Amino acid sequence: MWCVGEILVNYRVVKKKRLLFDDRFTKTICMAIASISSLAMALYVEVLLPDNQTVTFLLPVLLGVFIGWLFGSLIKAPASLNGLYNGAMGGVMGMMLGAVLKNPALCNIPIDANSLIATNLFIITIFIAFSHSVVCFFIRYSMKG
Repeated sequence: MWCVGEILVNYRVVKKKRLLFDDRFTKTICMAIASISSLAMALYVEVLLPDNQTVTFLLPVLLGVFIGWLFGSLIKAPASLNGLYNGAMGGVMGMMLGAVLKNPALCNIPIDANSLIATNLFIITIFIAFSHSVVCFFIRYSMKG
């Protein structure tokens, strides 16, 4: 819920102040927030959903594309593909990271203990949440000036 709140607050702030800045600055901000937000949301969705469902593979990517489209719609039409691309790439990266965190044998990582897998899962998800919060803070801070 924290990640969704950060996304909505940043969308509102960027949408309100997008006319104050040039397209290059807005494109950079949208690129940063679309990639980290879609990575974080896709990771959380991948970790929370069970493994045996088909929707597990498609939902994180679609969520990333939606976040990219949401922030890409703030800039002009040719540059809005940048938001879609960064959202899709963040969604795919989050999905892959979540799959590897749940099953390290996918990358031939020799971790057998379930407690070590759970520890890695918690550490990485907390790190992603912290990274997302820092990027969102810097974006809000850059909008003040």
